[in-house]
Amino acid sequence: MKSGIKENKPSFFEKLIRLIYPVKCMVCDTILSEDAALYICDPCKKSLPRYKGKIVKNMSLPYLDGIFAAFYYQDGIETAIHNMKFKNHPKLAKTIGILLCEELIKQETLPDIDYIVPIPMHPKKKRQRGYNQSELLARQAAQFLQKEVRTDILIKTKNTKSQSLLKREERLINLESAFEVNDDIAINNTYKKSILLVDDVLTTGTTINTCAKILKEDGFSFVYALVTAIAEK
Repeated sequence: MKSGIKENKPSFFEKLIRLIYPVKCMVCDTILSEDAALYICDPCKKSLPRYKGKIVKNMSLPYLDGIFAAFYYQDGIETAIHNMKFKNHPKLAKTIGILLCEELIKQETLPDIDYIVPIPMHPKKKRQRGYNQSELLARQAAQFLQKEVRTDILIKTKNTKSQSLLKREERLINLESAFEVNDDIAINNTYKKSILLVDDVLTTGTTINTCAKILKEDGFSFVYALVTAIAEK
């Protein structure tokens, strides 16, 4: 299931652009060399708060068969994710996705999955932001795992409030009837398959557990989760 992690060097044209608009580290803003493959300097990469956990079952998230987090949501990785999501830097998703996969590759075994599914974003919100950061991360994971990304399986039908502003009980209410499985999936014969959900940050896990519940209720056998960072209280 595993493959290599490719850190493609910038093209000649991109290097020329970087001579005029230098690339900076996504954590500390240090100017990087024009041939840097990742948007992070070596000191910042070494200091990232690695979670160093395994793919485990979390009893507080009962609908997930296992979850893996690469980092704690703090320090440099928190800065990078915040910039990717809220400061219009979708290009950072490639670097963050590669860092995520570099931690994932340390696992002795990985679950057998059929499809990679990013946590969906409501169409209105996606139009406003211009991209779904979870989908960008999922595509990096797909290159590593050599699996197909499916954005048509799970859809968000309700434009909810930001979960970060709500308490746990409020988060559950906020997500009621917010997600559903695409009605056409049954026709495509994708039932009884295993899913890997991908998201950027896990706080309480309410969103990802809700998505796993909906997928299992619609016939998917196993649902795992892959997140870049976990916010531990």
